[in-house]
Amino acid sequence: MTEKHPVSISVQVSRVVVVTAAIAVVLTMIVMILVAALFARSAAQQRANTIAELIAANADLPLVLKDADRGREALSVLANSNAVLSARLIDASGAVLVSHVNPRTALTANQQNGASWFARIGNATEVTARSPVVNRGDALGYAEVTLREQYMSQALLGFVLSAAGVLAAMMLVWAAIAAPIGRLLTMPLTRFAEVTRKVRDTEDFTHRVPTTRVLEVQRLSEDFNAMLQVIQRRTSEVQVRNKQLAQMAFYDPLTGAANRVLLLDRITQLIDSHSRNERPFAIIEFDLDHFKLLNDQLGHHTGDAFLKAMSHRCRSELRPTDTFARLGGDEFIALLPDVGSIDNALTVAKKLAEAVHAANHVHTLPISCTASMGIGLYPADGQSTNELMARVDAAMYEAKAAGRNQVKYVRDIFVSDEFSKEVVNGR
Repeated sequence: MTEKHPVSISVQVSRVVVVTAAIAVVLTMIVMILVAALFARSAAQQRANTIAELIAANADLPLVLKDADRGREALSVLANSNAVLSARLIDASGAVLVSHVNPRTALTANQQNGASWFARIGNATEVTARSPVVNRGDALGYAEVTLREQYMSQALLGFVLSAAGVLAAMMLVWAAIAAPIGRLLTMPLTRFAEVTRKVRDTEDFTHRVPTTRVLEVQRLSEDFNAMLQVIQRRTSEVQVRNKQLAQMAFYDPLTGAANRVLLLDRITQLIDSHSRNERPFAIIEFDLDHFKLLNDQLGHHTGDAFLKAMSHRCRSELRPTDTFARLGGDEFIALLPDVGSIDNALTVAKKLAEAVHAANHVHTLPISCTASMGIGLYPADGQSTNELMARVDAAMYEAKAAGRNQVKYVRDIFVSDEFSKEVVNGR
């Protein structure tokens, strides 16, 4: 079984318009033809009654005498009438005394069987009338006349043919204008469908269905636009919520720095890309010196303010491609892609140390918070994330154990004391 292809609404409306118009025209013409035939038959019946009455008035003597010749004389007045098909005089017993058949209008049996439907339509005006023949109150029989009005039949046939021609012409006109009418009627639905496709293809819920004067489509459009507005609002809320969830999942809520999850992911990406571009990257990990003293003496509120100010200053010293992350507590890491040498990493470490020192303005302690740092390069100081992180962490704790406010390289490269003094003095 073949599957039927869908048909557009405009085509369906066009078909409905054509079929409806054809049915209306056909029904109207049928009614008009029936009315015309009824009037024609009524007029023919009146004329037949009149002729039958005239014959009956002159047929009493032939019926009394049973004289067929006199009866033919009574019917001879019909010889020149083309409308009369036949006439008969019938006595009281029902026997036909005499009959008359018009040879110009009579059809043979074969002709009647083969008569066209045009002739049959013309027969609609064929009627029969009977008028009693009475003499001094006695019923002698009756006169019977069968009549067909030829001109009325021809007029009726002409009317039928004209109706058929009008129907054909109207069908051609409707066929020509049905498609534009269908498109005009379905234009609101077409616009509605265009908006739905745009929303589907672009996933942009800001599109709206234009207004229309078609009441049902307008109500549907209003409901659809309201639904789009709800979806748009819900989508915006979901996007905001997803952004918040992403912020919570990958960033520290206090400082705004990246968390451990995001840091490890970016380290993994840099390790993967190193196999293609062979560009080394550096990791600087530092722990805040004296931060516990700040928290204990001035409270967590001041400690949080210091962490926020310090993180903001550190991020401002880094490039957009760098990552500044908080591992937890007072431990932080700076991930530096495309660092070609230890000297470049040490330059960044100095800037971070100065940023940590500059954040001390948020508290009143006589002791400043400083940073003990460890630095490592990939792939020289570790072939995997865990190995590199472990070695950098060990270098950082070696710097803290060596007196704090120092930088230790994984390969035990130490920075001179002048660097630490510059940081402490804020220069």
